[in-house]
Amino acid sequence: MSGASNRESGDGELVVDVRDIRHLFVAPDIDPLARNEGEVVGEPALLRIVRRVMATRELDRAYKLVVRLPADGIEPGLEERTRVALSRFSATKIADNDAQLRIMRREAIGLLLRGVLILLVCMGLSSLFSSETITGIPPLIATTLGEGFNVLGWVMLWRPIEAFFFNPLPVRASNTAHRFLQQLRLEIRPAPEQ
Repeated sequence: MSGASNRESGDGELVVDVRDIRHLFVAPDIDPLARNEGEVVGEPALLRIVRRVMATRELDRAYKLVVRLPADGIEPGLEERTRVALSRFSATKIADNDAQLRIMRREAIGLLLRGVLILLVCMGLSSLFSSETITGIPPLIATTLGEGFNVLGWVMLWRPIEAFFFNPLPVRASNTAHRFLQQLRLEIRPAPEQ
């Protein structure tokens, strides 16, 4: 395999080699003997590009995406069609992610309401077993049940907290990545002969 098929040049160019322009968006078949990295691992080139830029935390920098194709794959108007496709792809994914975030928020509110209700019931049971109201239970068992219901009540809030604060993180990161893709300048060049 000769050289990396995805790289950044010193002048802010993100260079990617693909055999077919569709491989920017759609994963090619896995081919460990292929020349291009995306084909070796079976991933779309845009995914690999975004992952590399996110790893360096330089999503706010202006980049030019240089797509290198075999010369026979370059046709008139391909660059403009690819620009439009990239913009449409990113805008559609952002809109879908925004809808997914709204659904997640609605589900998190439901989980929070159920979690608070369970917490209140568990705190009531904990107080009941911790008090001297119930007399027929040995103190060790009463204390164990009281503390157990206390812990159970607080544990029931873990899932709503996760739903509010942690589940949306990958979706927000996806939006950041697709906004980055929207602002990329694009150029298609013939791949160097091997």
